[in-house]
Amino acid sequence: MAAFVLDGIWGLNQGFDTYQSAKPDETYRERMDRLTGHQSVPANDVADRAIAWLNEHEDKRFFLWLHFFDPHQPWRPPDRFNEQYQHPYLGEVAFMDEQIGRVLDELRRLELDGRTLVAVVGDHGEGLGQHEELTHRYYVYDSTMRVPFILWGPGVVLPGRVVHAQVRVVDVAPTVLDLLGLEPLPGIQGCTLRPLLDGRTADLGLAAYGESVEPFESYGYSRLWTLRADGWKYIHAPRAELYDIRRDPQEETNLAEREPDRLVATRERLVSVVSDVPAEAPRRTASSGVLDPDMVDRLAALGYIGGSAPPGGEDELSLLAAFEGPDPKDGIGVVNRFLKAQAYIDAGQPAEAETLLKELTDKQPTTPAFRSVLARMLWDSGRYAEAAQEYEALLEFQPDDGPEHLRAGRVIGELGDWSRAELHLRRAVELMPGFADAHAYLAHVVARQDRLDEARVAFARARQIEPGNEVAALGWSSLLAAQGDRAGSLRVLREALKHNPDSVLMANNAAWQLATAPDAALRDGAEAVRLAEHVRSLQGESVSAEVLDTLAAAYAEAGRMEDAAAMARRALELAERAESAVLTADIRARLALYEAGKPYRDGE
Repeated sequence: MAAFVLDGIWGLNQGFDTYQSAKPDETYRERMDRLTGHQSVPANDVADRAIAWLNEHEDKRFFLWLHFFDPHQPWRPPDRFNEQYQHPYLGEVAFMDEQIGRVLDELRRLELDGRTLVAVVGDHGEGLGQHEELTHRYYVYDSTMRVPFILWGPGVVLPGRVVHAQVRVVDVAPTVLDLLGLEPLPGIQGCTLRPLLDGRTADLGLAAYGESVEPFESYGYSRLWTLRADGWKYIHAPRAELYDIRRDPQEETNLAEREPDRLVATRERLVSVVSDVPAEAPRRTASSGVLDPDMVDRLAALGYIGGSAPPGGEDELSLLAAFEGPDPKDGIGVVNRFLKAQAYIDAGQPAEAETLLKELTDKQPTTPAFRSVLARMLWDSGRYAEAAQEYEALLEFQPDDGPEHLRAGRVIGELGDWSRAELHLRRAVELMPGFADAHAYLAHVVARQDRLDEARVAFARARQIEPGNEVAALGWSSLLAAQGDRAGSLRVLREALKHNPDSVLMANNAAWQLATAPDAALRDGAEAVRLAEHVRSLQGESVSAEVLDTLAAAYAEAGRMEDAAAMARRALELAERAESAVLTADIRARLALYEAGKPYRDGE
C-alpha cells in the first residue's frame, strides 16, 4: 500500500496473508510520521516490493493487490518526468505507468504472464481547472469521475479490444471472479463485463451512480448525486444539471431547462437507484480502536471520511427531496481560496495563509474547516490565545466535535488556564471515550490543579486503552517523579516502551533516568546506553541536542568518559546553534564533569 489511507490500521488488511502497509525497514516513529503526514511510498518502491514478492511466490497461485498513489498532490514526479511533461500531474501518471510496466515485465520474465489476470483501475481523476475544480472530490463531473479500467490476461481477454460502453468500478470484482471461473460474491451490486469482453454484446446498458458529500461535510453546501445512463448525465443539485455526454463530453451545456421530461425521468431513475441502497452496512472498526484526530484530519482532507456516516435507504431519499445547503456551484470560488490557503501553509507562507483564512471565516463563519485550519496554524506558530479563540468559535457551531474539543483543551492548557482547558478535555472524553490521548491530556490538566487522585485514574484509563500511549506514560511518569517516586516513574516508562519501543520521548526519558538517578539502585549504564543509542538512531540526521545530552550522560554512567565528553561537545554545538541559553549552560556544566572523569547526577 502506497499511502496511509489504505494502511492496515484501518482494518483493510482483513483476509490477506500478507499486507505491506509500511516500508519493510521503517521504524514505528517513521510509520506514524507517514500516517499523520501527507506522505506516501513512491511508485518505484511499490514496484520493487511487488517484484520481490512475485519472486518469492512464483510457484504458487496468488492474488496480489498493488496500490499506487503518486498522481496525488503535491505532484512531485522525478526530474526526468517533470522535464518531459508540461504538467507535474502528467509526469506523476507517466512515472506510475512506467513502474506498473516493470511489474508486468517481471511477470513475463518469470513466465507467469500466461496464467495471470491483471486488472488496472483508477479511483478518480483531477479537475485541473475544468469546471473551476482544481483537484477532486468536490464536484461529480466526468473530469474526475471517469477513470481508466484495463484488463490484461492472455487467453482470457482478447488483446487490443476496446469497450466503448459505459462500465463501473463496482463491476470490477464480479468481472475478475467470472474470468477466473470463481463463484460470484453474494449480494454484490455490480455485474460481470464478460459479455462485453468476448464480443457477445456491445452495451449492457449499465447506469452509473455517483455522489459527493464533500460540499456539505466540509463547506456547508449541498451534497451532490449523479446518474449517468443512456448517453445522458443528470446531476441532482439545487440547480439541476443535465448533459448529453455523447455530444457534450466536457459537460459544458446544461440542458435541464430544455429537456424537462428527460430531466424528470432521469431524476426518478436516480431516486429508484438510491431507494435500492441497503441500510448502513455493519462496519468493522479500525484495528487501533479510536482514530487519532490528526489522522482523521488527513483522511478528511483526502475525502475518505466526513463528519458523519453517509446515509442510506430512506435517509438518503429524504436528502434527495430537501437539499441541506446552497448549490455547490456557488461555493467553488470559496473552496479554491481555501485550497490556496492550504498551499500557502505547505509552502511555509503563514502570513498569506492567515489573510485568506480570516477572509474565509468572515465570509462563512459557520464553516468549521476554515476555522480549524486557521486555529491549527496559529497554534503551530505559538499564538495560543488566538488559536484558542478560533477553536472556541468553531465549537459554538460544532459543539459535538470531539477532536476539536481535544485541540481546544490542549491549546488552552498551553496558556495555563487549567480549569477552562479541563472543560474541553472532559467533553472530548465524553465524545471519544475510547481515545487514550483524551484521557491523558485530561489527567495532565487535573494534575496541574493538584487533584492527583483524579489524575491517577485518568492516566490509568489512558494506559488501559493504549498501553504504549506516549502522552499517558510521560505524564504519569513525570507526576511520580515529582512526588519522589523515581522507581515508579522509571517502571511506567519501561512498561510503556514494551508496547511502543520507538517512542523517542519515552526512551530518551528512561535513558536519562537510568544514567543520572541519584539512587544507585536505579542506575544501569548499559541499559541507558542501549536506549540512548536507539533514540539517536531513530532521529538520524535530525538528532537533537537533548538526545545527544542524554547519550553523553549514559556513556558517563557506563564509564566511557571520553565518549561522554565527545558527545556532550556535539550536544553543546547544537544547543548553541539553537540559541537555547538554559540548555547550553546545563550541557557545558555536565561537559566539565565528564572531562574531570565524573558522571552526572540529576538534582545534585
